[in-house]
Amino acid sequence: MRKEHSNSNSMNWIKNNKANIALSMVSVIITLVAVDTTLYFSRYKYVISKQLYPRSYFAKDIEIGHDIAPNAATTTHFFEDSSYPVWSNNLGCFDTDYAGETPYLYMAGDSLTWGFSPFEEMWGTRVQALLGIRTVKCGVTGGYGTKQEFIKTSRNLARLPAPELIIVEHFSGNDIDEDANFPINTVYNGYLVPNLAKGGVTEEQAQEKYARFDAMCTTEPPAYPTIQRVRCFLSNHSVLYNFVKKDIRRAILSIFPQSILEKMDLIAHEKRVVVASSNTDYEKHLGNILEFKKLAKEKKAKLLFVLVPGEDERLLPFLKKEGISYLDLGPLFEKYSKVKPLHWKINGHWNIAGQNLAGFAVAKFIIENDLVDVARKEDVLKKINTDMEKEFVE
Repeated sequence: MRKEHSNSNSMNWIKNNKANIALSMVSVIITLVAVDTTLYFSRYKYVISKQLYPRSYFAKDIEIGHDIAPNAATTTHFFEDSSYPVWSNNLGCFDTDYAGETPYLYMAGDSLTWGFSPFEEMWGTRVQALLGIRTVKCGVTGGYGTKQEFIKTSRNLARLPAPELIIVEHFSGNDIDEDANFPINTVYNGYLVPNLAKGGVTEEQAQEKYARFDAMCTTEPPAYPTIQRVRCFLSNHSVLYNFVKKDIRRAILSIFPQSILEKMDLIAHEKRVVVASSNTDYEKHLGNILEFKKLAKEKKAKLLFVLVPGEDERLLPFLKKEGISYLDLGPLFEKYSKVKPLHWKINGHWNIAGQNLAGFAVAKFIIENDLVDVARKEDVLKKINTDMEKEFVE
């Protein structure tokens, strides 16, 4: 009897207060929407994977998958640790406009040459300031291997004056696989997406999958379309939803076995990108490096490969054999990483200190090896050493 009486009182309380309950729920919803909207326009926008790079910053390229769209207006790139303005110039590079200045240095590379730091602190900008020579900074982010970098470089140099020096930033950790799976990404509806038009999938079939993914966040027809559309909308627009999803996903991955996780579609059933089959793909990758050597010879320019820490042991003997100048940043980064962090804590790209260290090292190497003529090079070298000592005091 007491239990029935208690239930009756609870029901009566709900009936008597349903207006207040409804008002409270509406207030909570409005508060959540307001908080979510505020977060959407903050640096926490990075949790929305679709917004990893600004929309329409990239353009689809039939040959190389994607490239930076020329003359992209200034917008903001959000990532885990910070956010910075990005844009593109008349060459489709994250740089100021190039008006034919000579002499100049041409820089190719991936995300480490492109951004993840303020433009004025990027290593290419620092090299330009230290040497007093224009650098044309044409790194591209979003899965760019050596083959793509070469094609973009050869296109640009076909319409530009010959540079004094071609600098190629090289990271074996990515470049080999990206060459093996060329092109690894493309663009759909203004967003960077995995390139599906390969491995037996036609361009028409890929476009159908892209359209479905754009609307429903899945490349295959979902069992419950309406529910999937709602989930997709929240995934593409809600910072709070993505934070919760990441926390829940992290907990589930630590609890359930792999077989159940696959059935729940929480982990991939198969790898989207084929792993490089060692020798064959590696030889092709080395061939792409040689294309840069041929291009430099054709343009009567010198060539420098800047090797990001983590290089494999096979590369250095190859570069020596081919007579290609290189600067291995590994020992320098290992030394100064004990002085201060050189990478962003979460994202992992070079932070401002890492960019500065790379800029100092490259400028110093260029002077010491007479790769270009630098006015008052003894004074410049002294300044580089002084500035490095100030920033990286052990």
